[in-house]
Amino acid sequence: MIRFFLYSLLAVMLGLLVTLALARDPGYLLLSWGNVTFETSLFALFVALILLLLVLRMLYLLSGWLNPWRWLRSGRQWSAARAARRALNARNDSMEEQAELIHRLESLAAESGTTPAALRRFWKRHTRSLTPDDGLVSAAAHAYLHLGAPAEAVDLLEATLKSRWSDVLVRRYSLLSLKQEDARAVQQLQQAERWLAQRPEDGVLLLATARLALRASLWGKARDYLERCVRLNGDAEAYAELARLLQGLREEERDPPLLQAATRAVSAALPPFPQPQ
Repeated sequence: MIRFFLYSLLAVMLGLLVTLALARDPGYLLLSWGNVTFETSLFALFVALILLLLVLRMLYLLSGWLNPWRWLRSGRQWSAARAARRALNARNDSMEEQAELIHRLESLAAESGTTPAALRRFWKRHTRSLTPDDGLVSAAAHAYLHLGAPAEAVDLLEATLKSRWSDVLVRRYSLLSLKQEDARAVQQLQQAERWLAQRPEDGVLLLATARLALRASLWGKARDYLERCVRLNGDAEAYAELARLLQGLREEERDPPLLQAATRAVSAALPPFPQPQ
């Protein structure tokens, strides 16, 4: 509409200039075609042409504004924006709900008399209508550990990783083996190796599987997984874990200065997995 106003203003100004020029001498125009004769002044013809151009321009602008494809495109954009707003609101609501559930899990686990079965019922009842994020799943696993039920925590992580993959939960899965009995820790190693067959270049999973092998005192298998991990992504934690294992195995020739430096930098924070004596 702004363009239409500018074009109209320009046309009026031009018309005024021509009018002033033609006021002195309006001129005369005669057109004849067969038995038809048309005569007018140049001034009247000029005004008619200006009006015709304005009408055509207005019709063009109106046709663009009333274009059904334009309305359809605008409708789609509005629908997409509305869907995006709904998704954002739903995500915010979900985050608030999950933060509240984390707090309630912590409170429930701290209450005397709470059993793993009660925690399991709470989990099923409150997660039916949402997809738990890593923080909520980790909080539930921690609550099971607090109640002395590491097997329940492992089952929860395995079920979650089956439905969606998470590096955070894979790492926590390996650390849970420190609280498990030997037989169940070996089962965790077997499960991790099945995952690894599907994700052979997953550095986080390689480190987790190596630690599960350490938990089972399978030093050679742990070393192989750690070496694969450091070749894949050069993770500092994997370097330090490998260096600590090689020192325990007395394989100094496979412990270059890089591994030694990584050990000094990271080894103090490594989890207490079993090591060869």
